[in-house]
Amino acid sequence: MFVAVESESITRADVAGLIAGRLAAVRVPGLLSAARCQAITAALANAPMDRYDESRVFPVVAKFGPAINDHRSAGELREDYWDAAGAAEKSWSTLGLSDSPRDLCLAAFRGAWPDVAPGRRQGREMHVGVVREINAGLQVHFDDAVREYAGRLLDGEVVAQLAFNIYILVPPAGGETVLWRRRWQPDDEPLRIPGGYGFEEAVAAGTQSLTLRPTLGEGFLFDPRHYHTVRQASDGRRISIGCFVGLTDDGRLALWS
Repeated sequence: MFVAVESESITRADVAGLIAGRLAAVRVPGLLSAARCQAITAALANAPMDRYDESRVFPVVAKFGPAINDHRSAGELREDYWDAAGAAEKSWSTLGLSDSPRDLCLAAFRGAWPDVAPGRRQGREMHVGVVREINAGLQVHFDDAVREYAGRLLDGEVVAQLAFNIYILVPPAGGETVLWRRRWQPDDEPLRIPGGYGFEEAVAAGTQSLTLRPTLGEGFLFDPRHYHTVRQASDGRRISIGCFVGLTDDGRLALWS
């Protein structure tokens, strides 16, 4: 049951299959055309890229737009998240592109679910869509907003979480996503990398895994509560636009970054 499937577009069955654990990942080849990917990549040359907090995230990952975990303290979202979100949206509006990261992420799910929108926190819409350039790889990690925010990230309760990416530039070799059929357990903590957000790869040793190489314009959806990583790009650049997708207790899909 831990398999990746291809689909012409994201469907309700795809989302349900991931949430139920019947699927490991859903791939949508050609979600964006090569021409659109190239236009976005070219425009990003003029965008003010920054980096994840380098005291926590290493190797270095460049990004455009806020990510919640760079604005988290003691399980709460700091006020500076909203300032960063506003600055990113203003900067993107100057790039001359018809679609924002928010537009691209929301559009990918509108045909799959009757109610999909940015998540809300204290009545305010969360930022949707972060651009990430991951060339040197990632630590093995999992993402679970319920655990990280003690269930208080959004106004609605998140009962399941997915992660979504669109690859707008891919390297000729390397850059694969690896998923393991294992979620965090308390006795994993001795394998946590000191000072980092991730774990030694031994944390998932002996468990079923999938290695998936990104393709240009592909949409990629998976459950990030499973341990996962990105391998180093051996040549070239790996850039994606992504967000998290939460199923809330009232049946909506809520997106955030």
